[in-house]
Amino acid sequence: MQPTTRSMTASKNLRSSFNPALEDIRMSPIVSISEAARVRAVEYEKTGGRFVFFQRGEIDFPTPKFIVDAAKRGLDEGLTKYPRSGGENFFREAVARRLKIDHDADVDASQVVATYGGQEGLELSFKLFKSGAGFSPTWSCALENFVPFAQIDFKEVPLNADFSVDYDRVDDAVRGRDFFYLNNPQNPTGKVFTRDELTRIVEICTSHGAFVIADEAYEKIIYDGEHFSLSKLAQENIITVFTMSKAYSMTGWRIGYAVTRNAKVAKLLRLGNYTQTAGVTTFLQFAAAEAMNNVQESRAAIAAMNEEFRRRRDTLYEGLKDLPGITIDRPAGAFYMFPNFTRIIPSDLSGEARNHYIYDLLMENGIATVYGSCFGHHFTDNVRLSFSATPVPVINEAVERFRRIFG
Repeated sequence: MQPTTRSMTASKNLRSSFNPALEDIRMSPIVSISEAARVRAVEYEKTGGRFVFFQRGEIDFPTPKFIVDAAKRGLDEGLTKYPRSGGENFFREAVARRLKIDHDADVDASQVVATYGGQEGLELSFKLFKSGAGFSPTWSCALENFVPFAQIDFKEVPLNADFSVDYDRVDDAVRGRDFFYLNNPQNPTGKVFTRDELTRIVEICTSHGAFVIADEAYEKIIYDGEHFSLSKLAQENIITVFTMSKAYSMTGWRIGYAVTRNAKVAKLLRLGNYTQTAGVTTFLQFAAAEAMNNVQESRAAIAAMNEEFRRRRDTLYEGLKDLPGITIDRPAGAFYMFPNFTRIIPSDLSGEARNHYIYDLLMENGIATVYGSCFGHHFTDNVRLSFSATPVPVINEAVERFRRIFG
């Protein structure tokens, strides 16, 4: 059927601009990088080499069988009706019990809100406020998605070159703002904040009447030191967000939860969850509750995964740490490294050319990474390497390639 003159006129009169809450959002650069990597891989592997994917934070471990079996039982038991907004009682109670076991956190089930992945928990938390600040480098979705979607004024607070905290910068940034966001363990650096660092940040925020939003997606992926969860602190200005995706290898299940002692915030998060998604799928909550209740099996699965991640971390770090011109820190948690190449990048480069220099060089040599400015505009001389789905033999091959390029 041919369009009528009337319908074509109507199309021309349609609005060409929309609500900036959506129009200003960008698809994560990691998605476009991954698409480019897949195309490049086909050409590169025609030459006989193996293309190495270091760009995604996906995990190559399957979801543990006991969790999958629990999801099947949930279906068999008819857990297929509308869910309760904010989470079923059995899920929220399981979260509260596990937080006590893992973090010695005294949390009541009423202080837990189930969300579609940690991402929804963070998005809803950001939307509570009009202004905020947070460390950079940081998770790209916080900058590219949550900030424009929530339409908030957000200030990046750079970590020091060694990824330590400049408390004066934190104090200056949070003054007059509603919240401070941090990711611990951190994507992309692998930094695990110490208890002293975290409590001092909370003290600064409290002194200015600001909230702290703590993103603890990688809470159980720890190699060195200990993870101190802000869910342990009883203050009402803290929102701690967790996900089942990383520790339990459940990235595609899309289930997480937020924890807060602030009753009004918990109510608003439940209302936001109801408005956006009408609750989290019930049989998935059932499976996630089993993951948390079955402490023995879940800890065994997490320990096995972390042992492999540790091997990958050590192989990659030991292979790169002595290469001339590269500055790299050994990550204490998560599964990322964030090396700096300032001494290698030509000094006369700036802007996008500087930002893409190492990324392009590695891509040409069959290695996909993520350029550093995805995680904060101060970090054009870094790239992120993810070893979440890269076996040790492939890492060894990549290290040899790095040595060939930079050695």
